[in-house]
Amino acid sequence: MKTNEIKYWDLLAKYFAHECTDEEQKVLNGWIEESAEHRKLFNNIKTDQKIINNYKSMEKVNVDSAWDKLKSRIEANEMEKEEKRKTINVSRVLRYAAMIIIVAGLGFLVTKIYQENFDYYSMAQYTAENEVSNEIILPDGTKVYLNADSKLRYPETFEGKYRKVKLDGEAFFDVTKNKEQPFIIEAKSAEIKVLGTSFNVRTAKDNDVEVYVETGRVELYRKQIKENTVIVDPGNVGIVNKTEIRKHKNEDPNILAWKTRNIVFRGDYLGDVFKTLNRVYHVNISTDNDEILKYRLTSTFKNQDIKSVIEVICVTFNLKAIDKNDEIIIVKS
Repeated sequence: MKTNEIKYWDLLAKYFAHECTDEEQKVLNGWIEESAEHRKLFNNIKTDQKIINNYKSMEKVNVDSAWDKLKSRIEANEMEKEEKRKTINVSRVLRYAAMIIIVAGLGFLVTKIYQENFDYYSMAQYTAENEVSNEIILPDGTKVYLNADSKLRYPETFEGKYRKVKLDGEAFFDVTKNKEQPFIIEAKSAEIKVLGTSFNVRTAKDNDVEVYVETGRVELYRKQIKENTVIVDPGNVGIVNKTEIRKHKNEDPNILAWKTRNIVFRGDYLGDVFKTLNRVYHVNISTDNDEILKYRLTSTFKNQDIKSVIEVICVTFNLKAIDKNDEIIIVKS
C-alpha cells in the first residue's frame, strides 16, 4: 500500500472493528473496487483473521504503538522488491496478524503462526468455519458469500480464457459480467459456467451438487464431460448426482435462508421445519416423538437466532427443548 493510501488503514481498522458508518463503508468499498491489489489485500486480511482465531498463544501489546509501527512497516516494505513469490512469507502473515488483532481491539499478539502447505501467492483460500462470512470480493469484482463450513479457492488474478474457482460447501455468487472471460466454478463432480449472474451453489459429501439461479442463466455439466449439459434459468434448481443431471422449478422458499436469515413456514410439518433449521443454523434438532413431527407450523422469522426460533416453536405447541451433547432434543412439556 502506497504512502498516499495509508489513510485507508484507519477505515480498514474501523471495518474489522465493526465501527464503520454507512458513508465510511461506501468510501472503503470504492477503494476496494479501484484495483486488484486493493481487493487482494482486503481478502488476505480477512483470511488471516480467520487463521488468527485458531491460535491460543498470545501476549499483550500496546495497541496504538503497534498500529503506528504497522503503517510505517508497510511504507518501508513498498521500497523493497519481492524476489521470491513461490514461498510462504511468514513476516507478511505476522504483519496482517498484528493488524487484525489491533483493529479488533483484542490487545493481543499471536506468537505462533501455522500456514497450510500450499502456494500462498498464486492461489488464495477463504474458509468460513463456524459462521456465515461477509462478502468476499474476487479479483474481477465478483462477490461471494460463503456459508459456514465452506471453502473457496481462487487465483489472485484471473488470467487466460476463463475465470475459474473451486468451491467446497455452499456459497452465493454475484458474478461480474465478462463475456470474453466466462466464470467457471468447480464444485465436486460438477462445473458451473456463467457469464454474469447471481446464484447459489451447494455441494454434498456424496458429490451431489445443487445450483439455484436467482438472476441470469448458468450452464451445468459434469466436470470434464460437457456432452450432457443443463441450462438453468432464474427460479430453477439444477442438480448433478451420480446418475443424472436435471433441473426443476424451485419450491423451497428458504433455499437462501442461510444467507438472508429470513425463514418462512406455511403449514410445514415440524419434521421439515427441523430439517430447514438444521441446514440454516448448522445445528442438530431432533425428537423421538413421531407425533411432534406431524405438527404444522405457520410463521415467519427475520434475523432471529436459533434460540428465539426454538422458543417460539415450543410455546406454540407446548413443547420443551433439551440441550444435550450439541443436540437440541424436542419433547412434550
